[in-house]
Amino acid sequence: MTRVGIYSRISFDDENTGLGVQRQEEDARALAKRMGWQVAQVYVDSNLSAYKKSVVRPAWEQMLTDLKTGVIQGIAAYDIDRIARRPHDLERLIDIYDANPGYVFATVSGELNLAAPDGRLMARIMVSFASKSSSDTGRRVARAQLQRAQQGGVSGGGRRPYGYQADQITINPEQAAVIREAAQRTLAGESLMSICRDFDARGIPTAGNSEKWNRGVLKRMMTQPRMAGLREYKGALLLGDNGEPVKAVWEPILDVETWEALVQMLTDKARSPNHGRIDRKYLLSGFLRCHCGAKMFGAFSKGAPEYRCPSDRGCGNTVRKALPLEAHVEELVLRYLERQDLKTSDESTAPTDNDEEISKAEQSLSKLIDEWSAGRISDQMFFTAQARKEAALNALKGQRATEKRRRTMQAPVGAEARESWKASNISQRRAILQDVIQAVRVFQKPTTAAKRFDGRYYEVIWRQD
Repeated sequence: MTRVGIYSRISFDDENTGLGVQRQEEDARALAKRMGWQVAQVYVDSNLSAYKKSVVRPAWEQMLTDLKTGVIQGIAAYDIDRIARRPHDLERLIDIYDANPGYVFATVSGELNLAAPDGRLMARIMVSFASKSSSDTGRRVARAQLQRAQQGGVSGGGRRPYGYQADQITINPEQAAVIREAAQRTLAGESLMSICRDFDARGIPTAGNSEKWNRGVLKRMMTQPRMAGLREYKGALLLGDNGEPVKAVWEPILDVETWEALVQMLTDKARSPNHGRIDRKYLLSGFLRCHCGAKMFGAFSKGAPEYRCPSDRGCGNTVRKALPLEAHVEELVLRYLERQDLKTSDESTAPTDNDEEISKAEQSLSKLIDEWSAGRISDQMFFTAQARKEAALNALKGQRATEKRRRTMQAPVGAEARESWKASNISQRRAILQDVIQAVRVFQKPTTAAKRFDGRYYEVIWRQD
């Protein structure tokens, strides 16, 4: 008896029930029984397109392998478009049938013999029509999605965005508060890992209400344009005909300035390649500079923390006990902060943003687009000027984001400095140090020096205002 395989496929199983491929299998089994074939294997590709080049169908590939090796001698399927919607895939199957004239093939919707010239011709025609239909559908769907995005509407379907209700428009107050807190703490210099650990410790549920908080997810959450009430398309911020970002129909969780500052901080690798990735355990790691010039690192030895000079990048000879050194630097920093005068009300409230310049730059870009659309300037002139104007606009927005971050990251000063330090975790304390000092120089001790801690062998390099 001829051994055949049944192939079932469905592109979208929205309810994830598997009923679509199950119905195809039942009908194909009935067909095989009528033809007197034995069903040796069932191959199922659920939720997989047969049209997209980027999609790999595991069951389809396995079936072709089994056909080549003789595990099965034919195929029974519901329809030819379940088998292939691209001519290339059909030709791969036809090549196998050319090499094996005795193989059988049949579909529920109409029998085809791929080993016969007429059957192959009919299959090629049907797959060509199916391919064109998929292409037309893809263009219509893509155009509809772009139009919806240009109008600021929701994309429809998909997982509910964190911070919003099921309609993807209305804000979820509890989750929005979590995002705002994470944004504020991130701009204050706290690492993403520290924030995630704190959220887990406090029992704050994630989007899935099961897994733990993840720094990568938190980063993507805060940097997506949706948080600022802006529309994105295919993973990029969508700009309108006027050159300005398209505003979405939903209410923003973060203001644009805060969002821009977060994007700059979390995506600028040149500025801070390790931000959010390293959750350091030692307060002064990265700040200490050995007398040889190398950065010292924290380690744990004989039951106590210490700082060492690395042997691969430095002298490898300098070792300092961590606790007295940290206490010394901490006290110097707190005294420094307590001596700082608070800014006057005029200085603290004076507008430092360049919103007016940004508005003028956006208007200038919009006028350029209008001139080009009306045919009054050439393509070469337009694209050259557009690149220049967009670069200037992005630079202005970068300045605004930097100023936003600078104001947010100012270390506590005056009487509140010591209390703020006590209430902060190590990540937040390191952010304060980053805002105040550049480094701490560690001098070489004479061999006759006492073993007790001596602050004379250390120098704090303060950041210039």
